[in-house]
Amino acid sequence: MRQRISTALMTLVVLGSLGGFAAIGTAQTADVPTNKTVTLTNDTEPVTVSVGWNDSISDPANTSATVTFYNETEYATDPATATIALEDTIAADADNTTEREYNQSDGNLTLGSEYRVVVSGNASAIDSASISDSSGFLGGVPGVSGDSGGLLVGLAVVGLAVIGAAVWTMRD
Repeated sequence: MRQRISTALMTLVVLGSLGGFAAIGTAQTADVPTNKTVTLTNDTEPVTVSVGWNDSISDPANTSATVTFYNETEYATDPATATIALEDTIAADADNTTEREYNQSDGNLTLGSEYRVVVSGNASAIDSASISDSSGFLGGVPGVSGDSGGLLVGLAVVGLAVIGAAVWTMRD
């Protein structure tokens, strides 16, 4: 009986570790929408926009991405007539990722306001684009501002696996 329990516990530890590592990997590589609603608060600023550029950009001096902060309420009603609170351009940097941070000191952004952030540009030049805010801890907490919280969940699973392995090795 004890042998079965030990085998079952070890199986759970191994599977938990694999699941934890998969969750950590997902947290760091998951696609983030390039059209995201953010509420600017002391807890969420700065809002970071990252653009990953591919290496085949033929004219980097004339290639860029546009970042636009729209009034969210107006954008939800009619994107074509929504008020623009801030518009910025991020210059291309072939085969690199460019990050830009935005906070209440930029343009007409104000604390407590909700914005739709849209990143647009030539799809042949942009490999990836992401929008994130500063809410959560180490990748987010599950259920906070739409983040998966994969890093914390992954670390928790790995932690439980380590504890399980310690208990298994310390048994009588």
